[in-house]
Amino acid sequence: MDEIRPDVLAARNYIYSLLDLESPGAMLDVGCGKGGDLRRIAERVGGECRFVGVDSSEKAIEQARAESPDSRFEFLAADVSEGLPFESERFGLAYSNNFLECLTDKDALVREVHRVLRPGGQVAFAHCDWDSQLIDGSDKELVRKIVHAYGDWKQAWMADCDSWMGRRLWRVFNRSGLFSGAVHTYVLTNTEFAEPHFGHARVKDFAGLVKRGMISKEEYDRFYQDLVDLAEKGEYFYSITVFVYVGRKGAGHGD
Repeated sequence: MDEIRPDVLAARNYIYSLLDLESPGAMLDVGCGKGGDLRRIAERVGGECRFVGVDSSEKAIEQARAESPDSRFEFLAADVSEGLPFESERFGLAYSNNFLECLTDKDALVREVHRVLRPGGQVAFAHCDWDSQLIDGSDKELVRKIVHAYGDWKQAWMADCDSWMGRRLWRVFNRSGLFSGAVHTYVLTNTEFAEPHFGHARVKDFAGLVKRGMISKEEYDRFYQDLVDLAEKGEYFYSITVFVYVGRKGAGHGD
């Protein structure tokens, strides 16, 4: 099983608990990366099920295949912005985590998910809301600046970047008229500034903003030292909210 931070695993387990795994028949993970979610979810499925992952990274797909020798798994490298490479009504469950923000046409993917789901099939899309990162610090304006800069950092592999994707899941799915569902939330919280905590890793990531000229090195160093000082006094705090849209395929104005 792939390694995953304990706090992230707790968040994923919450998402998995929202899935209907009684008899999906076949499950799709859109933006599956190295296949970790599919492998963990497969442990929860008692009956027969086919687990299919799709991702644009051929390297990630190769690793997913290498780490998932079980014949129940299938991984494909494909650009899903051009559509999902599957026949209609193939899957009983469509899942995705922290992927939707990267697409320019998010509505098109929602329509494609509807197409490949069986009637009554379940959709579960999860996303961190990057602007919901809460970090206690001495300089409020600096913390806000760094968090917002990180949310606006469009990395090379991303076609789009939306730090509010978590809070916008409801908007994207509900306006399609293709699903009936609801939004669930999970707040990942850290009070220790150290490995292997998620918040510590994100603060380390913030250093990349200096290289891109989005903040100065002085600002980052001052921010980082402040967190170290707070942690030494037992006063460090970090949290981020994960939103999960869970719904069922149904007739709507988009059919």
